Amino acid sequence: MKIFLVGKSASITHWFEDAASALRAEGHAVRLGVVRRPWLNAGLEAALAQPLAADMAARAARFDPDLVLVIGGLHAPTAFLERLASLPGRPPLVGWAGDAFDAGARRAADLYDLLAYTDSGLVARHTEMGFAARCLFLPHAANLGKSPAERPRALRMVFVATPTPGRRAVVEAVTAPLAIFGPAWGAEGLAHHQVHAGRVAPGDVAGLYAGHLAALNIRNECNVLHGLNQRSFDPYLSATPVVTDDQADIALCFEPGAEVLVWRDTDELNAGYDRLLREPDLARRIGQAGKRRLFADHGFGRRLETLMSAL
Repeated sequence: MKIFLVGKSASITHWFEDAASALRAEGHAVRLGVVRRPWLNAGLEAALAQPLAADMAARAARFDPDLVLVIGGLHAPTAFLERLASLPGRPPLVGWAGDAFDAGARRAADLYDLLAYTDSGLVARHTEMGFAARCLFLPHAANLGKSPAERPRALRMVFVATPTPGRRAVVEAVTAPLAIFGPAWGAEGLAHHQVHAGRVAPGDVAGLYAGHLAALNIRNECNVLHGLNQRSFDPYLSATPVVTDDQADIALCFEPGAEVLVWRDTDELNAGYDRLLREPDLARRIGQAGKRRLFADHGFGRRLETLMSAL
């Protein structure tokens, strides 16, 4: 299958690059269209939007794909989406979106034939707002070819993320030491944790998960309604159990208590963390069960099958 994959290059989640790598490993022909470049001055990028969009559309037309798939669908610049949507005889234009949106997204949403959301709450919002495109729930996925080598595990939980007020309040309340990685984490209130403030290279994240007892997950309260983020899936590449805040979509992807540990408040989080420290065999069992589920149900190939059956 020929897929023209569109998205933001070098984002902190590496979603675009992981999708490209995984789909190529599945045997698909994939060409890339970059709509955002974090290293480029925002003003210059905006000024160049139209010629860059025209060039992308021309490359897509020459490739003649079976599918145009836009990662981060509702936040791609409209200039690019309009060019892709207007290609003569074009294939289906599909967006895969993971962040919250408001009514201002209608202009982009109405250009798609299908919108897939990683969050069931966003599916409901799409419907409530009366967007024209069809939509479906499609969780994040893992690049199953990205499994890191085994390594000794530190007996502590790791959290790799950017800070938000909600996340900071949670980690301040965790009593056992955490290893925290990510940009803009100040040490105030976190003296009992190991804080590594700074951007983490995407290629290093898998190794951080593989080298720790468990992976903490705290939703970004600014972007997520009910959905899981990539941190819900990627740790299982190394059979590292995920300890996550309670979200409505968890049970749609993993079995709570057997494949993932769920907490509803910081008392439950502290109790669960203490149990993992006392019972490392429990961490291994949950990590292995989650890995089996990941490889069975949560690869990019399986997500593509779902999309194509919906078209």
